[in-house]
Amino acid sequence: MTENLFFELVQIALNQRQVLSHAPSAEEWESLYAQAKRQAVLGICFLSVNKLKEHGQNPPRALFLRWIGASETIRKRNVQANKRSAEVTKMFAEAGFRSCILKGQGNALMYDNPYSRTSGDIDIWVEGERGAITAYVKGRTPGVFEQYHHIDFPIFKGMPVEVHYTPARLLSNKYNDRFQAYCREQMAVQMANMVDVPDGAGQFCVPTACFNAVFQLAHIMSHFFIEGIGLRHFIDYYHVLRNDEVRGRKEELRALFQNLGMLRFAKGVMWIERECLNLSEDCMIVEPDEKAGRLILNEMLEGGNFGHHDERYAGRARGYLARGITDVYRLLKLSTVFPSESFWKIYRKIENQKWKIKG
Repeated sequence: MTENLFFELVQIALNQRQVLSHAPSAEEWESLYAQAKRQAVLGICFLSVNKLKEHGQNPPRALFLRWIGASETIRKRNVQANKRSAEVTKMFAEAGFRSCILKGQGNALMYDNPYSRTSGDIDIWVEGERGAITAYVKGRTPGVFEQYHHIDFPIFKGMPVEVHYTPARLLSNKYNDRFQAYCREQMAVQMANMVDVPDGAGQFCVPTACFNAVFQLAHIMSHFFIEGIGLRHFIDYYHVLRNDEVRGRKEELRALFQNLGMLRFAKGVMWIERECLNLSEDCMIVEPDEKAGRLILNEMLEGGNFGHHDERYAGRARGYLARGITDVYRLLKLSTVFPSESFWKIYRKIENQKWKIKG
């Protein structure tokens, strides 16, 4: 199956295997490329393609050249994103705000090749009173859109920036209150965790490994219920789980997952990390749950990165009513494993509409 081959291809990039189980046909290579593009892991998979050349498992030349072009585009964007992340960090520092770059370029630093990860927006968590942060952002870029946990900051052409008042939001009010308290407790440490950017592009702060283990799971969980999530985010989390600090504090992290209502989802994620990325058992914070994992995996494969490629819910592009109907259909399926989160998704959708009206 091409699906199995795809995960083998990813595992080669992660040094979890050396060759594919069989040499793909030209049609299979095209399918592998398409799936890597859907999941926003073209650059990561190109690392595997280069490794496979010495084993005679080459893609067709035309596809190989196309992959080279895509990989080079990803590399250049990473260079630019690193530079912009350092610049926006300095910008806020000069205005009196400490900050921390979430996900993105911080995650890329965990990779063997930090330029292989497909970069997206720059997400920067800024320390300070919300009103002061908002005033600064709107003073530089008037008329921007504000949400519960972040505000747009289009300060760079071609490189979107989201300024976060808090790293993420959980769907449940109870668990979100606990998560926000946890983030406030951890803020000072994250805002002091400075790293050097590759190629002398500057410096910025990134989250610590254990904070990432909690925050990035919350991010994956939130996006899974709101719109969908791609394999790129599970590869990010794979690198988080392999960190020695995380492996040494599993009991503490497990207790946090339970306290934040993320335990069942975490078990599903661990199943995907084991079955798809071949993560070893000693790196898992909680025991894998196959039922939860298969549901998450199927949604990920169908929807692609952030659910952008999900043809089952084509109504999302046809208007508000059609999108609402198709979202309810998806919600009913998710509720068989995650009933509470599915209920809270409805609540958040209504609340988000209020934010849009207010904005």
